[in-house]
Amino acid sequence: MVDYKPFYRGIYSSFDAPLKDGAAMTASTIDAASTRLGITVPTALRDFYLVAGRERRFNQVHNRFIAPKEWSIDRQRLVFLEENQAVVFWGVSLRTSANDDPSVSQGINDEPIEWHLEHRRCSVFIAVMLHWQAVSGGMKHCKAAAPSATTRKKLDKNWAFVGEVNNMRAYHRDGQVVCHCPDFGPWSLSAGASSKPNLDAISNDLELSWI
Repeated sequence: MVDYKPFYRGIYSSFDAPLKDGAAMTASTIDAASTRLGITVPTALRDFYLVAGRERRFNQVHNRFIAPKEWSIDRQRLVFLEENQAVVFWGVSLRTSANDDPSVSQGINDEPIEWHLEHRRCSVFIAVMLHWQAVSGGMKHCKAAAPSATTRKKLDKNWAFVGEVNNMRAYHRDGQVVCHCPDFGPWSLSAGASSKPNLDAISNDLELSWI
């Protein structure tokens, strides 16, 4: 069984926001939700909550990671994340209990919920979503820009690539985060930094003009 906890801790550390003991959620809290719902929580999701289930700065700033006591199931998907206006939800697949890192689907909030595959690995989806949270107000300094034709090449060469979800690619360096999504038009690059010098470094490195 893969241990995803170091992977998640590393993400918060890359934000210059290493997890404190108080960010962890107890196994008994998760087990209580598992018993209530009659399911086995996939390891990739369980490990995230075990290290960061009570963290609020990045978990709640834009979209909302749902507390286990509020988890629900819809068509064999465990709903664990809610969009900031509750227009959509995200749920991890429960179809194969032996899969430690199953797929995540996005569900449009309707009757019934309309599900579409978002990513085939829960751990990667969570990692990318945390980067989106970081550039959406989790980091102390956040800006948007219109990238040039060479921006992605520079990111792929000099930054740590985290993953891609719904055509959005997430990257980081120490204290610096970038999400690049061509579909967003003039604001197709969002950046976040732990300090003003780190934000300036993003602008200088990628030759960006903030909007």
